[in-house]
Amino acid sequence: MEETTEPLNQPQFPVTVWEAIALTIGAVLIMAIGTVGLIYKFFSNAADPQRATLIARSLIDYKIPEGAQGMFGANLGGAKVAIITSPSFPRDPSTLTPEAVEKLSGVELFVARVPLDVETTTDTTTAATEPDKAAETYDLFSSPDYTFAYRAGEDFQVQSERIENRTFCKVTVPVRIQEGELLLSDQLPTVPAVKYDAIATFDDSKRQVTLTAIGKNAETTAKQVFDSLKCK
Repeated sequence: MEETTEPLNQPQFPVTVWEAIALTIGAVLIMAIGTVGLIYKFFSNAADPQRATLIARSLIDYKIPEGAQGMFGANLGGAKVAIITSPSFPRDPSTLTPEAVEKLSGVELFVARVPLDVETTTDTTTAATEPDKAAETYDLFSSPDYTFAYRAGEDFQVQSERIENRTFCKVTVPVRIQEGELLLSDQLPTVPAVKYDAIATFDDSKRQVTLTAIGKNAETTAKQVFDSLKCK
């Protein structure tokens, strides 16, 4: 007698549209949580003073009165950026009083290295040979090089501006020098400030600096610190 075995019907559990949507949302949430964690880690590392100082020192040598401390430092693909300040430069304006603002002094230095494949719209040759003409047309921050431009907003109130040829990264480049006042807070008076902006090609990359000095001796301090810069 032959026995026949009928195949057992396997239960089918089709995934419904709502289940698929739920799975997709879950996957997106997991990726979002991971992204938030990476962003938090990035800014935590970037705000580490020691790391910021090391990145700055890997790009440039500087001499800042009263010493300097790192504020921000990061590697962004082929670029490096760092911000360092003197201890007296205010970090939290909310703790200042109008009387304290009158006595403020200090230096803030932004430095960046960007790849050479970033095109420059500024005609630095013309700016170097014809400074009078360059003063009318030279706008460093309009260049794509200054994607990382620091303190270029309304907090720095420009009263005068000029272009001077200065040595930076062992070459002569046009340097934009702005004199004016820095607004730290709407509730506080402004403080005298001088800002230097420069860019140069050095060691197969472009080096950029924005130097801001504040206080009654801002002009002298800014010149002293800028002249101390040595690219690496």
